[in-house]
Amino acid sequence: MDDDLNPFIAFSDLMLNLALILVFFVVATILIGRAGWEEVRYKDAQKLVRAAVQRDLPRPLGPSNTTRLDPPGAQRWVFQNETLFQPGTSTLTEPGRAVLAKFARIICRSPEWRRIRVEGHTKPIQGQADEWELSAARAAQVAKVLANIGRIRPYHLAVAGRAGQAPVDKKRPDNPENERVELLLEFVSNDALPSPCIAAAK
Repeated sequence: MDDDLNPFIAFSDLMLNLALILVFFVVATILIGRAGWEEVRYKDAQKLVRAAVQRDLPRPLGPSNTTRLDPPGAQRWVFQNETLFQPGTSTLTEPGRAVLAKFARIICRSPEWRRIRVEGHTKPIQGQADEWELSAARAAQVAKVLANIGRIRPYHLAVAGRAGQAPVDKKRPDNPENERVELLLEFVSNDALPSPCIAAAK
């Protein structure tokens, strides 16, 4: 039996291995590039929404934009309770309704978000039951305005009552900033999905 290695077989093996490595790098580059493009696309869409909200809804009535450990493609907007509700209730004020309606019109001009998570937050209460019902009721009232006046399809809204679980100021539970409603816009890049708004805002 001949122990010599056939040079053609060795060359073929080498070429096959190089081809497999090349395919691996091409696929990895495409996937990484696509992920990078999605991140850029989210950031561009978020930047446009942020600029429009800050221009058309300035503080103190308008919301502030903040970040947390949110997933990629998410943008968080914070509305202070004193802007939206009558004190100690889930009853929206007329200026609060107007601010929410205008916010809905602004975000409906952006086609690249697909869901809003509406989170109600109340002050942490030491030694007592948290105000779950109040925080959930406030979030539900905001969602109703976004759907009924803002013309956002209810399917694209989710409501959560967080009570005093996530205070802005943990050292001062009575800080009014702890009472708020946060809207988390979730952006996607699938243009085939229907618009979350019933009609484009003018």
